[in-house]
Amino acid sequence: MSRYLEITEAAMKQALAFASTDSVTYKGVTVHAAALEDTSDSLNFGGFEQHFKGVVYVLKTGFPEPSKGDRIELNGTTRRITGWTETPVNWGLHLEDISR
Repeated sequence: MSRYLEITEAAMKQALAFASTDSVTYKGVTVHAAALEDTSDSLNFGGFEQHFKGVVYVLKTGFPEPSKGDRIELNGTTRRITGWTETPVNWGLHLEDISR
């Protein structure tokens, strides 16, 4: 099983290095990431407001364990961690605007 995890982690590192232009900084650690970002418009007093929500996938190796409610920087913009999914190799961090 550990050989499978080594191979999977190596493949994900290569994929992130090749395909990602996203960077994540959390608790002083900056890593490459794959981000799926979604913005939506919500009707509020005075007009529409744009809100962000998304998921960022990072390798677990060398990345601190996330905490719900913590702030994280995605491509230079501060977001809030609202939850996460986990595999043996990576975290899927669910993010939203810090204004919400």
